[in-house]
Amino acid sequence: MTATNDAPDTTAEERWQHIEGQLAAIERRIREHSSAALATLDTCLARLDSLRHDLAHRPWPPQAIPTPADPPTIPPQPTRAPSERPAAHAQG
Repeated sequence: MTATNDAPDTTAEERWQHIEGQLAAIERRIREHSSAALATLDTCLARLDSLRHDLAHRPWPPQAIPTPADPPTIPPQPTRAPSERPAAHAQG
């Protein structure tokens, strides 16, 4: 489309401004997402480093869990008399 007068074409300039605004918004979102991703990676790496430290400084294989000094006593269970079985029904 050709301009018939010497007036500047504002629609082209507005389109470029819109495109630049969209690019700036995309750049902002990329920075936000990458910051969140880096924070997540830092957390995971810190956990891995903690696990590595534990594995490097604890005895291997892991020792059994110690039993309590005074384990609770279990009271004796009352003995039950043998139960009588019901007589088989005669089928007839």
